[in-house]
Amino acid sequence: MKVFLPINVRIDDKKILFVGGGKIAMHKIKTVEKYCRNITLIAPEIHDDLKGSGFHEIYKEYEKSDLAGFFLVYACTNNLEINQRIKKDAAECGILVNVVDNRELSDFISPAIIKRAEMTVAISSNGQNVKKSVEWRKAIESMLDNAGM
Repeated sequence: MKVFLPINVRIDDKKILFVGGGKIAMHKIKTVEKYCRNITLIAPEIHDDLKGSGFHEIYKEYEKSDLAGFFLVYACTNNLEINQRIKKDAAECGILVNVVDNRELSDFISPAIIKRAEMTVAISSNGQNVKKSVEWRKAIESMLDNAGM
């Protein structure tokens, strides 16, 4: 079983690639874009809510050469075979990858995040129960709101 080290990584000046343009990519991008605007999205089709969001959109099928120059990659397609290929290609290029539907293939996971003033709280189930992490985030946010924080 994989265990993930909670760590904060500065990404504001890094290039982040998302492969896949559906709802899962949309949710991941909405979190990442709070910390980094240098985002590229590659997909044959892109969810309407993602279009025109200010990041680079490339309408095409994924190819290994697409990985060049990226710091992190999110494999967000709905095709396990393509996500596995992205993982393999990224590993060969020395790039960390998150395979959104497979924690065992992922080099990193994205926790549920609460950001208040100079504090950031990350809530993680180590990729085992994303819904529970989100529930905890909402509960903690509610407690902080009630405490005026």
